[in-house]
Amino acid sequence: MAFHCYLLKSGLLASVSVGAALLQMYSKYDQVGLARNVFDHLNNKDVIAWSAMILAYAQSGQPFKSVDAFKEMLLMNEKLNPFTFVSLLQASSLMASQELGQSIHGYAIKVGYSLNAYLISGLIDLYCKFGKVKQGKVLFDEIPVKDVTCWGVMINGYGLNGCGMEALETFSTMLEHGMKPNDVVFLSLLSACSQCGLEYEGWNWFYSMKEKYRITPKLAHYACMVDLLSHQGNTTEALNFVNEMPVETDKRIWGSLLASYRSTRGSINIAEFAVERLTTLDPQNSSNYYKILLDLYTDEHRWEAVERLRRLMDENALMNIA
Repeated sequence: MAFHCYLLKSGLLASVSVGAALLQMYSKYDQVGLARNVFDHLNNKDVIAWSAMILAYAQSGQPFKSVDAFKEMLLMNEKLNPFTFVSLLQASSLMASQELGQSIHGYAIKVGYSLNAYLISGLIDLYCKFGKVKQGKVLFDEIPVKDVTCWGVMINGYGLNGCGMEALETFSTMLEHGMKPNDVVFLSLLSACSQCGLEYEGWNWFYSMKEKYRITPKLAHYACMVDLLSHQGNTTEALNFVNEMPVETDKRIWGSLLASYRSTRGSINIAEFAVERLTTLDPQNSSNYYKILLDLYTDEHRWEAVERLRRLMDENALMNIA
């Protein structure tokens, strides 16, 4: 915001490219109102500014406003580019509107972007999210020169639809084509292994990622491995893995462990520890986590623990009122 003030004083906001960058900055901080304010004060808005505004609405969970902004853009006779369509595809995904996605696809073909790899990757992702993995594969096969993003999107699409072996085969084909996987591709691959229960393959590629490809795993990669262990009912192993992770944990890690306990019913200590961490990381939703633990205690007829937890929940409620 201080930088924004400096731009105002210096007159640099007259530059559309500077204004568009500022707009994108606000949207990344989930300040879509401020992003729109910057947008409205831009003179001679170009396609980059319009596309950034459409994307800002989509990323902030306001897909209908994305569509409205697109309609405004068309009324201004602004020329579209592939980034505009990709921004719209995100809105279509949030709206769960396959019809809108198909309309965007048709429009992209009409204006001559049917072979743009960046746009086609977005369409593959959209169709796969709607369960149309075969349609996504057809688009993938039509891309004349596939970059690493295209391969990663197809691998992820297979994973989303429970096609774990197809995801592994696509990854192997990618390697055969001489493409070097990056951390995003490995995230798609590990996620597919987790969702499809491919434990051996998941661990094999997790270690290859570190040892062969020299890619340092990020929190999201570790989360996939926790999910993989949890889905197999190995809650104790999952907790040990979490405790040995070299990165700081987040809500997803502990939420996965808690969900695993609810489905496999291992040691209640794991559920208690997960709830303790979740309430620390996400205190605003502590009552929801306590209710889950309360139900677990009730199912196991641990009445003393039920009473103790109820007193704690009452005390927290009073503190919040105060």
